Amino acid sequence: MSNKIVKSNQTRQSADNDKVMTPPHIAEMIVDLFPIKGKVLDPFRGDGAFYNALPDTLDKEWCEIDDGRDFFDYHKKVDWIVSNPPYSIFSEVMRHSYEIADNILYLIPLNKIVSSMGRIREMDKYGGIVSLFIIPANECGFPFGFPACAVWIKSGYHDKIEWRIKK
Repeated sequence: MSNKIVKSNQTRQSADNDKVMTPPHIAEMIVDLFPIKGKVLDPFRGDGAFYNALPDTLDKEWCEIDDGRDFFDYHKKVDWIVSNPPYSIFSEVMRHSYEIADNILYLIPLNKIVSSMGRIREMDKYGGIVSLFIIPANECGFPFGFPACAVWIKSGYHDKIEWRIKK
């Protein structure tokens, strides 16, 4: 993840805790749990845990601002976004994700998904949550007490939410 995100000619400094690298075994477990196919983007590649866990049979692309590829400059349509996004700009990340992806799979603190009524309304307008896979934050290397979750949000989806907890 990045220390600086540039969007609409504004520089945004992300919080230091935005750079939380996903352990490879967690990324592999998450990728194996979801029906990812087609064109896939890892918009916050970091050290590559999710990108490397995605099968090479997929049409994979990545962004990483530290390597000169800013997610907010990416405008191609993709079937899936899979990543661990920066939390300090999560609302902006979600809005851009809605614009370019049919399916979004983010590893985030569970509370992020429901911490704002505006965010909930934006998600409902896009679609909805298909599945939540809850993981203890300490297993993901997250430096906070909230549970983490792999959340799958799908365009046009308005049905039941599958709820699973890592055993």
